[in-house]
Amino acid sequence: MGESSFSEVDYRYFRKKVLERAGIDLDAYKPRQMRRRIRQLSEKMGYASLRKYWRFLEKNPSEYERFLDYITINFSEFFRDPDRFRELEGRIIPELLKKTSNLRIWSAACATGEEPYSLAIILEERYPKVSCRILATDIDEAALRKAEDGLYEEMHLRNVSLKRLNRHFTKEGDKFKIKDEIKRRVKFKKMNLLEDDFPREFFHLILCRNVIIYLEDEVKDALIAKLHAALKKDGILFLGGTEKILSPQESGFKPAGACFYQKI
Repeated sequence: MGESSFSEVDYRYFRKKVLERAGIDLDAYKPRQMRRRIRQLSEKMGYASLRKYWRFLEKNPSEYERFLDYITINFSEFFRDPDRFRELEGRIIPELLKKTSNLRIWSAACATGEEPYSLAIILEERYPKVSCRILATDIDEAALRKAEDGLYEEMHLRNVSLKRLNRHFTKEGDKFKIKDEIKRRVKFKKMNLLEDDFPREFFHLILCRNVIIYLEDEVKDALIAKLHAALKKDGILFLGGTEKILSPQESGFKPAGACFYQKI
């Protein structure tokens, strides 16, 4: 069954319903990629019609949450891309702390919380007395609830050393729960990066990884401009391993290492 199995009228109806209920504009994402993801999930559930699939989602909250997880790419893990986290810990954060004693960090697409908790672990170990606020946001309320629970399966912890696992987690059955001293460092909040306003010139470090790769060029450029405005001068933007700002100077940045850009 090809992409043409969904009529344009049905897709517009589905897109409108997703926008009304979830606040997610499917037009902002690369269309072929997004249609493929939606088609795969609806067909897996046995629906060739998007109207019927939407009615099914409306009647089944758990499947609706699963759908949102799927289209917003919510799988994550602690210290994802360990080399970059080592650079963050060993170079980026120490350089930022030379300029401020009140560090403000934003994990802008935090999914189920592994990224901001990884930051909190670094700060707890290396800079326990430094004043630091970590804001963690996502569009998916179900993901945020999981983040606030702080309970993770072992597959999300493959980059966590045994020493860190023993220090910062407690075992609960076959899962691991993040300890309260780490949880207290992170504030979670629902936010739509494409629609909501950002605070201006507020953050020293913003992590927005594995987001712009899925966006249409115009939407991507607009988001990068908003992230630039939210950074303080000389602040750092941390992108995903396959993401690049093609003309950083035109966007008000300069490269500051692989995946890192500094506001100029």
